[in-house]
Amino acid sequence: MRTENIPVVVVGGGSAAFEAAVAAKQAGAPQVVMLEKAPEPEFGGNARFSHTGFRWVFSGPEEIRRFLPDMDDAMFDKLHIPPYTAEQFHGDLQRVTCGRISKELSDVLVSQSNAAIHWMREVGIKWDIDSHVIIDGRYYFEPGMVIHPTGGVGGGLDQLMQWRAIATKMGIELRYESRVAALLGNDRRIEGVRVSDPNEEYEIRANSLVLCAGGFQASAEKRARYLGANADLMKVRGSKHDTGEVLMIAIDLGAKTAGHWQGAHATPIDATFPDVEISNKANRYGYTYGITVNSLGQRFFDEGEARHSYTYAKTGWAVLGQPGAVAYQIYDQKATPLLNRRYYEFSHPIEADTIDELAKKISIEPAVLNHTIREFNSAVRKDIPFDATKLDGRCTEGITPKKSNWADTIDKPPYWAYAVTGGITFAFGGLQINTQAQVLNTSNNPIRGLFASGDIVGLFFHNYPSCTGQTRNVVFSRLAGRNAAAQGL
Repeated sequence: MRTENIPVVVVGGGSAAFEAAVAAKQAGAPQVVMLEKAPEPEFGGNARFSHTGFRWVFSGPEEIRRFLPDMDDAMFDKLHIPPYTAEQFHGDLQRVTCGRISKELSDVLVSQSNAAIHWMREVGIKWDIDSHVIIDGRYYFEPGMVIHPTGGVGGGLDQLMQWRAIATKMGIELRYESRVAALLGNDRRIEGVRVSDPNEEYEIRANSLVLCAGGFQASAEKRARYLGANADLMKVRGSKHDTGEVLMIAIDLGAKTAGHWQGAHATPIDATFPDVEISNKANRYGYTYGITVNSLGQRFFDEGEARHSYTYAKTGWAVLGQPGAVAYQIYDQKATPLLNRRYYEFSHPIEADTIDELAKKISIEPAVLNHTIREFNSAVRKDIPFDATKLDGRCTEGITPKKSNWADTIDKPPYWAYAVTGGITFAFGGLQINTQAQVLNTSNNPIRGLFASGDIVGLFFHNYPSCTGQTRNVVFSRLAGRNAAAQGL
């Protein structure tokens, strides 16, 4: 079997992998090779199917201005950009993970988020404003999420194409259709990797290996094994290549596991989209401004519990638990202007002038849907002003489930309905790393030469704040790349 000697090898071809490779090269690694399982037209992992937003600590508009140098002052002045503090970020992580996230790793994530995002800007990543709502000429954003990479291609592919150009210019080699068949070494020391491509199987002897191969979410078998009943039927909002082989090989080698192994990022997505390789165009995140009913015509969760960025990653599970794993988001014409165009522009609502007509079109008993909406309308606290720019406290009283914010009567036709189901983005179970992005073994000792970042890392529990995944990637990839370079020299 042919053997190569390469100081630093990065497994994966998504955003986490590029970040680790670039960081390693910057830190002095003489040669860095990336192994991408997918063919070139499909490279990029889940980032290819996401808009790749970032949640990070920043001080306010003056700091954000550095990321938007080409935006004219008149436009920039329309942006509402309050600071997002470390305390807010910590609070969001602790709240949505029910306090189970590792304190040590969350401290690293929060404290290094600002430097990591600025590092992206410094190496050449370009930025634009993120998802927003326009009210009275002002642009309002979710807390901590104001900008995302852009490059004219669209979505996360913008970020990937920029990273690939940067990596290529630095002399980093990206090998496509290069599947990892085995990790060489043991639970004390990594020695390299065995690679299988369309032409041969060969070995690379490496001093450092960074695993950025993604999770197991695209494997129906592994979803059924770890995520519970009907998880194998979930639609996959991401790459078909993220099937978890590298994760399982690392575990068999003796790597320790972490994270919520029966948990995953599961969001409400359009029920009419295909089963796999679903892009962010399928996202249906406007539920905070309407109601969602199951196929029996009944509400089943608090649509206004918090901003969607704190609830969307668990709302898919709520939908999956309903009859037929399907639900319907319902809006009237007071709500439709609030629907973010990015989440609804590639779909066509089911429209009707009456609730009876709408119910028939979505195969719900009209009497039941009419009752649900009448009951909801009567429960709305009309004495509390509606304000889409904040948690407004405009709630319902006397019905279950309660709607905690943005409750407004559904009474202005035509009415819209969107059929949704639950789609998985990534599973929360993965490898245990330390604060230097080293993979630990089951004795809690670092496996020398083995690092990890991205979805293959186990970090989250129950839920996660929107756009934290990309921030996790760059923070820990930057650490992994730098430390891998130091060890690979």
